[in-house]
Amino acid sequence: MLKRIEVLLLVSAVLAINLHLLLWPGAELISIIAFAGLALLYPFLSMALFLNENQNIRISSMLPGLAFSIVLVGLMFKIQMWPGYQTNLAIGSIALIILIIYSFTLKDPNLQLGFKVLRKRAIPMAIIAIIALMLPPYTWLETKYSDYPEYIEAIKQLDKNPDDLQIQQRIDSLQNHQLK
Repeated sequence: MLKRIEVLLLVSAVLAINLHLLLWPGAELISIIAFAGLALLYPFLSMALFLNENQNIRISSMLPGLAFSIVLVGLMFKIQMWPGYQTNLAIGSIALIILIIYSFTLKDPNLQLGFKVLRKRAIPMAIIAIIALMLPPYTWLETKYSDYPEYIEAIKQLDKNPDDLQIQQRIDSLQNHQLK
C-alpha cells in the first residue's frame, strides 16, 4: 500500500513538472501536493519502506526519510522559484551521499537488505539533487518562460531590487497580459 502511494505521488510529481513547463493552469498546485506528499511520506513511513520485517525498529530508521524529505522540499522550492532551495538541496544531497556510502560499508546481512532498498531510491534522488544544485538559478525560469523574455528580465531585475514597486507593477502587467 505504501509503495503504491509512493509511486502515485512520484508519477504526480513528474506529471506536474511537465505541466509546469507547458504553463498549464493548476500545475503549481499539483506539484506542491505531489512534492509535499512525498516529503511527508518518507520521514514517517521510511521504516516501512526501507526496513525488512525482521529488523528492529529504531528512530534512526527515520533518518533516510528525513534526507529524502529535505531534498524533495528543495526540489519543490526550485520548481516553484521560491528562495531557500539551495540550502535544502545541499543539506539533503550531503545526507543522501553519507547514507549511500554508509550503506555500502555495512557488514550485517540483515541491515544490508534494508539498505539495498534504500540505495535504489537514494542514488537517483542524490543525482537529481546534485543536478538541480548545479543548474544556474534562472534555468527553470528561462525554460518555463522561454517565449516571454520580457518577463524573465523583469523577474531578474526584481531579484536584484525586491523593493522596486515599478518592477513589481511591470511583472503584474506582464502576467495579466502576456502569460494568460
